[in-house]
Amino acid sequence: MLAVCGALTAGEFTPLTLPALTEDIRNWSDGAAYNPLYPSSSQIFAGVPFEFQSDASGNTVFYGGTLGNPVDATLVIPVGLYGVTTAYTLINTAYGLPGSIVGSVTFNGSGGVSYTVDLVEGANVRDHYYGGYVNTTTDPSTTEAVFGDASPGNAHFDMQTFTLPSTFQTATLEDIIFFSEGIGNPNGKTFIAGATVVSAAGVPEGGSTLALLGLGLGLLATVRRLQTC
Repeated sequence: MLAVCGALTAGEFTPLTLPALTEDIRNWSDGAAYNPLYPSSSQIFAGVPFEFQSDASGNTVFYGGTLGNPVDATLVIPVGLYGVTTAYTLINTAYGLPGSIVGSVTFNGSGGVSYTVDLVEGANVRDHYYGGYVNTTTDPSTTEAVFGDASPGNAHFDMQTFTLPSTFQTATLEDIIFFSEGIGNPNGKTFIAGATVVSAAGVPEGGSTLALLGLGLGLLATVRRLQTC
């Protein structure tokens, strides 16, 4: 590795805006625990920044239907960033029985690149409230209770870490599709409260020609800086 003046940034975080919100989680079990996040705020959980928002109706998360009348729901989250390596989400459920597939997250990139992960109760998602449903996860890519209280009788948000396949490093991540199955009580139903992606720093969106041009110019600039440090 070349020694250069100053530090190189390995990647940069981009908190995403959820284009639709359907429920106010502050009205759910122990919902008052979420009050510090809304109506809007920027927060950092486990080193990852997230943006929280609410709409004109006071909704704060995307769920699909209402708590008592859930429906299948799909949220397309625009991204448009080149070279995304990792995505982070804040996804939990209402209710939940172990092993139930309650949704999925799909990452779509340019050139037909795609990657889908199922959301499974007790594996990578669990109830947002520590009560009578699924209260644990087994997937090491899920970090429990990055916000809130993990003890019984309290609410929380968990964070999922998705490491994208290497094919995304030379593609533009066009969107993230969050799907929540309308199962509801007791199997469980997912909601999403936030999403953030990490992309390679300084790589322009576009084809490989632009990426190679940028790399060449960056190396030339590095050599010039080395000569003057």
